[in-house]
Amino acid sequence: MKRLFIILLVVMISMASCVIKEKEMAKESRSSAFQPEPLGDDWSRSLVGEWEGSGESNAGEGKGRTKIELGLNGQFLIMKGEAEIAEITPEQRQYLKETMHATDEDIAKFQGSTFKELQIRTIDPKTGEIVGYLFDSMRCIARGTGRREGNKEIMEWQWFAQGQGALSTRITEKVSDDKFIITEKYTMPDGSIMEDKGEMIRKK
Repeated sequence: MKRLFIILLVVMISMASCVIKEKEMAKESRSSAFQPEPLGDDWSRSLVGEWEGSGESNAGEGKGRTKIELGLNGQFLIMKGEAEIAEITPEQRQYLKETMHATDEDIAKFQGSTFKELQIRTIDPKTGEIVGYLFDSMRCIARGTGRREGNKEIMEWQWFAQGQGALSTRITEKVSDDKFIITEKYTMPDGSIMEDKGEMIRKK
């Protein structure tokens, strides 16, 4: 009888402990839903800084700079980048004319300008999914969702406005805290494919 009493007591204590834990988890869930903690994952924090990079695509080859910082009380990564096209090969020029319907005047203007881009990203506190928006100086807008797999971040982008109808997949591979390799494959509205590849090196 005494043994039965002890067993019942242990069960009651365990049940009470579970109830307390559930209440604490519910309280924590409500708290984080109201005011999430700032982004503190290693990946997000490792991106903060100033970067320089080079890359090539069907549109041309160039060099660029990106500044990444935590903004809005640390809830978002804000990425501001700019790049200049250093060279457009005959093959790239042909691609721009045939696929992008660019004129010689368009290409000259594109090569002589500074391309700028703004990205804003965060992590959905409920799902853990990466969500972001992208805006660039060609009046393209994109909404992206993604995930991380080991040392890679995979983002799927859907393009609007000037880029209406395009889809792209961007893979960012972390080589070290000071180096990232980026590849992106675009599927254009007409079904043609455009690819970018490049690397980013930390300067600060």
